[in-house]
Amino acid sequence: SCLCGSAPCLLCGCCPSAKNSTISRLLFTFFLFLGTLVSIIMIIPGVEKELHKLPGFCEGSGSVLGVQPHVDCSSFLGHKAVYRMGFATAAFFCLFAVLMVCVRSSKDPRAALQNGFWFFKFLVLVGITVGAFYIPDGAFTSVWFYFGVVGSFLFILIQLVLLIDFAHSWSQRWLLNAGESNAKGWYAALCAVTFIFYAASIAAVALLYVYYTKPEGCTEGKAFISINLILCLIVSVVSILPKIQ
Repeated sequence: SCLCGSAPCLLCGCCPSAKNSTISRLLFTFFLFLGTLVSIIMIIPGVEKELHKLPGFCEGSGSVLGVQPHVDCSSFLGHKAVYRMGFATAAFFCLFAVLMVCVRSSKDPRAALQNGFWFFKFLVLVGITVGAFYIPDGAFTSVWFYFGVVGSFLFILIQLVLLIDFAHSWSQRWLLNAGESNAKGWYAALCAVTFIFYAASIAAVALLYVYYTKPEGCTEGKAFISINLILCLIVSVVSILPKIQ
């Protein structure tokens, strides 16, 4: 009955000190990671060829947001599969978000649905995913594109806030340790980590210019990368000003 009952008994047995709610967060994160992994697999050339076998999934031509009225379906078949995988993942999490409305405690009867029955949750996710691949193409890809743009922007924004909060908490913790122990090692470690992160960011920007732009074109891509770089530099300078500190 493990993973089929109202508690994640197997994982709780491995981590007896962890709360059910913590295990639930980890498992939902795993589901999200699994959906992302499948999406990556979908755009692999060999997998794209297999997608042609799905009935009605690719009729040989289509349109891209009205910009290109006729386009070869095979040229973006993998991306259409990613949209459907994203739709299935979003529908799965929205379903549980609705089911868990107003649940504020693990004592709520619906909390058992949140913290358990993981095998059946996996089956639900698989079922929604399979069903999504049989949705007639029509305007689905174009309409879902707009949902993807808005949803991904909000998702990235939330993740950005969480990353900033995590970095701030990390920095404050190390500074507190340095003050309590009067050891300069904590300051050195903080400076080293900061240097590593800035070096990684600079390397990432360089790779973006190399792989996502061309010397003779890609003006829009260059603009986005450059604006992001400039904003990061401005925020870095502003964050160390005395008034901000």
